[in-house]
Amino acid sequence: MAIVNYTLPALQDLKDIRDYIAKDSVVNAKRFIQAIKDHITILNKYPEIGNQVFPNRYNNLRQLLHKAYRIIYYYENDVVTIITIHHQSRLIENIKVVKDFTK
Repeated sequence: MAIVNYTLPALQDLKDIRDYIAKDSVVNAKRFIQAIKDHITILNKYPEIGNQVFPNRYNNLRQLLHKAYRIIYYYENDVVTIITIHHQSRLIENIKVVKDFTK
C-alpha cells in the first residue's frame, strides 16, 4: 500500500480550484475538491494506474485524470507525491512545477 503526499504547489492548486468554483457555489466547490481527493485515494492501492508523463525524461512521473483536471504525481518506493493538479486545457510542458521537476 502506497503512501500519498501532497507538495505545497499541489495543495495550492486545490485551494485555487476550490476558490474558483466557490465563486458560483461554495457547496459545489467543497464537493468537487472532495471528489478529487477521493479519486486520488485509488493511488494508495494502484499507484501505477496513471499514464506516464514524459517517459523519456522521468521514469515515474504519471498523470491521473479526474473530469477536466489532470493530477500529476511521482511514484517511487511506495510513496506517491502529488506534484500538481491543473485543468487539462493547460499544456503540461507549460506548468512550472512540472518543468522544474527533478528526480
